[in-house]
Amino acid sequence: MPMEIAEQEYFGVNKRPAGMASAYSNCSYFKKRSRILLNKIIKRIENIITGDETLRLMLVSDIRILDIEFKELSHENYSEIDIIASFFSLIAHLLGWAHFEGKFYRTPIYHQTDEQQMEDLRKMSTLKLPYGLYECYKRRRIIKQLLSEGNSYTTVAQIMRLTVSNIKQLEKAKHIDDMYEKILIERNKNVSE
Repeated sequence: MPMEIAEQEYFGVNKRPAGMASAYSNCSYFKKRSRILLNKIIKRIENIITGDETLRLMLVSDIRILDIEFKELSHENYSEIDIIASFFSLIAHLLGWAHFEGKFYRTPIYHQTDEQQMEDLRKMSTLKLPYGLYECYKRRRIIKQLLSEGNSYTTVAQIMRLTVSNIKQLEKAKHIDDMYEKILIERNKNVSE
């Protein structure tokens, strides 16, 4: 029952058949539905976290790790469904879903001070290439190219499916290029040694 209730947060009561609680006792069904929920969470993260690339990359990486763990569930180690259902409910509420309708009633806002952002980027740049950094780097390059061709911020925002403020933030985010290039240099240095 807890997993059925958690799923209603994401899809709404009318989008999911009622009375499916017993289906979650089947490990294969549970794995399949959990992975569908994880994909929905990733899409929500991609849509709401556009100004803080480090947070977005970190959250998507966390969800990818969970997806791998769900793949490894088997009938022998399948006993924590209530805990997992509570986890999915928590994430639904943190990302704005509510009322068993599959709709967003809140939009989270994440903020970093300049000091927090610099420290976060410094620590992130010492790691291996984080998931999504390449995509973020390429997105920034495309934005810069479109702007250099004389396109307005509004036009670029429409093309990239971002807000104008996000376009301006990414335009100024030279740290993404620096982080990407630094990681590539380190990686190439380790390969040549």
